[in-house]
Amino acid sequence: MNTQPTPIRTMRAFRMFDWQDGGRLCKVPVPVPGHGEVRLRVGGNGLCQSDLHALDDLCCSPPHLDVQLPMTLGHEIAGWIDALGPGVDGWTVGQACAVSIPGCGHCRACIAGWNNYCSTSRRIYGGGYDGGLAEYVVIHQDCLVDIGTLEPWRAAPLTDAGLSAYHAVKRVAHLLSPGSRVLVIGVGGLGHIAIAALGAITAAEVIAIDTRVEALGLAVSQGVDRVLDATDLTPGVFLKRIGQVDAVLDFVGSGDTLRLAAGVIRPLGHIVVVGRGHGAFELRNGSLPYGAMISTTFGGSKAELIELIALAATGRLPIHLQRHPLDEVPQVLHKMRRGEIVGRAVIVPNETPR
Repeated sequence: MNTQPTPIRTMRAFRMFDWQDGGRLCKVPVPVPGHGEVRLRVGGNGLCQSDLHALDDLCCSPPHLDVQLPMTLGHEIAGWIDALGPGVDGWTVGQACAVSIPGCGHCRACIAGWNNYCSTSRRIYGGGYDGGLAEYVVIHQDCLVDIGTLEPWRAAPLTDAGLSAYHAVKRVAHLLSPGSRVLVIGVGGLGHIAIAALGAITAAEVIAIDTRVEALGLAVSQGVDRVLDATDLTPGVFLKRIGQVDAVLDFVGSGDTLRLAAGVIRPLGHIVVVGRGHGAFELRNGSLPYGAMISTTFGGSKAELIELIALAATGRLPIHLQRHPLDEVPQVLHKMRRGEIVGRAVIVPNETPR
């Protein structure tokens, strides 16, 4: 009789062990899917400013999440189903999938189709649950979205960067009829995707602003109609050169960008603040034109992710991506801190389904 214990399979993962520890690559056991879960062989995980915020700034779990350490980072996940847990139905081994934001499925927001605004779920993958900066990750089947023939490393950044940008665009799309204008503030990982989405599903003239020459070049490559240097740009200067706009998508969210947005929006317009720049906006009589509104966002819904993946599959959603192997996570995070990543960085732990 063989009395030797069965060896435990291990994998590489990038994990946080304590707050502000910077994270590190390590070996951990390959996870086993539980009831209703699948195991994904990760084919791509997009890196995000939220990852830097978790690593560098947080000293405890943020109030909207339940994060317990240690934890594997990575919330922009796509890959191939590697194993099925008990009770999984409708999914097959080898199927390529992306991961949507978890929701409870029962609150008013979830019932209305807005799982991203779930009132009870306080964990996301890479923010409470182990995430996708690893060779494998377990995911509940309710969070899976089929990606068809789209490569996982291309689909991964759609699940947050792409989805957050697309959700913001959808919030204002009804205002963007022929002859309308929309201003995109900040042409980074999200802003450049928003420009592509605006061009794909609206008829608006798209204006983009940024302080970085390379970002303005990226905007041009995405098909923007006009670009302006945001350095020292005031509402008065913008109005003289462009005029009022019907919508603003602010991917910075600083005090300066909020004041600029409020100064150029037209009556009945909509300012959507996606960026987390900690800016403040004083809402008082006269601070916005009559009928104008300002709103914030969080991610996007599962239905919107399905739409976005279908749009990307047509080739009408160009995204500037940089691929890196799992071993390079620390170096890529360092480049992100220095502002050296143009577009979106994607970590590729596995190149193939097997």
